[in-house]
Amino acid sequence: MRNGKLLLIAISLLACFSSYAQEDTHLKKMTDDLVALRKAKSSNAALNKAVIDWSASGSPKITLMDEIKRDQKNEYRGKDAHKFKMNQIVTHVYNRQNIGMASKGDFFNSTEKDVFYSAIEKNIKKGCTATYTLTGHIGVQEFVFMAYNPKTKFSAVVNGKAAHPVSDKVGVLYIKLPKVKKDDEITFSVTNKSDSGESFVILNHNPQK
Repeated sequence: MRNGKLLLIAISLLACFSSYAQEDTHLKKMTDDLVALRKAKSSNAALNKAVIDWSASGSPKITLMDEIKRDQKNEYRGKDAHKFKMNQIVTHVYNRQNIGMASKGDFFNSTEKDVFYSAIEKNIKKGCTATYTLTGHIGVQEFVFMAYNPKTKFSAVVNGKAAHPVSDKVGVLYIKLPKVKKDDEITFSVTNKSDSGESFVILNHNPQK
C-alpha cells in the first residue's frame, strides 16, 4: 500500500513538472542559448555567436517586443542596465534576416506577420513590479522569463497566472497560455524581489493561428 501511494505521488509530481516543460522546440533552443550567454557573461564572442546562430539560414525570424513600451515608474536606466544585451542581439538578427526587405509600417512589433518569436530585455528596480500589455497575438502562447543573475529572486504573472520554474534551468520561469484571440489582451508582470536592480529577458512564441 505504501509503495502504491509513493507511486501515485511520483506520477502526480511528474505530471506537474511536465506541464511546465517548454513545448516549442525553437523557444527551448533560444532559452538554452540565453542560459549559455548568461554563463559567458555576455562576452563579445558569446554575443556574436548568438547573432550568427539566430540569423542562420533557415532559422525562424525574431523581432523585438518593442510595442510594450517602458514602465516609467519601475524600470531603471544606468551603466549596469541591459546586461544580456538582448535588444541589440535581436536588432542585429532582425536586420540580417530582413536585409533588402521592403516593409511598410512599424518595425519591432511582436505581431509582425509570419514572425513567430519575439524578445525584449527589461531592467527592473529592486523590489518593484513592472507591468506590460500585449495585443494582437493569436493561438497558444508560450512565455519565458529569465533573470541575468541566476540567483535573483523574482516572479512573473501572465493574465493572473503565475509562471513556474523550468526544472532544468535556474533563474528561468515559463508559462503557457491557452489559445488567445486577436482582440484579447495579454497582461504580464515581472516582480524583482532582490535588493538590487536586475535585467530580465522575456521571450514569446506567438504561432499566429
